[in-house]
Amino acid sequence: MRHIKPIFLLVAVFLISISLHADTEKGDVKKGAESSPVVVNEGVKALQLLGTIVDAENNETLAGASIIVNGEKYYSDLEGKFTIPHIKPGKQELIVELISYEPVSIEVDGSKDRTITIKLLQK
Repeated sequence: MRHIKPIFLLVAVFLISISLHADTEKGDVKKGAESSPVVVNEGVKALQLLGTIVDAENNETLAGASIIVNGEKYYSDLEGKFTIPHIKPGKQELIVELISYEPVSIEVDGSKDRTITIKLLQK
């Protein structure tokens, strides 16, 4: 009888810890003071960048080129056109790549909505 209480207590603690661990894995545990505050920037306007990717030698539009801005990748459509909907104001670096073409890195001033043409050279 003397050994039953410690065993019962050990089993109870074990079951409670499993229950708490299961709730944490499912994401059911709510965070209180640990949550990060939400910052709202009301004065910042996102700008739009439109463009066309063309072959530098014959000005034919190039479909499927990847345009990388701030770590996000966009692609030119079948007509070589692309849209980047949310450019931050200020200077942004665009990297344009397409198979069998030299990659291009250009800097765009995102001070206003704009349309650009990017010419790629074949390798």
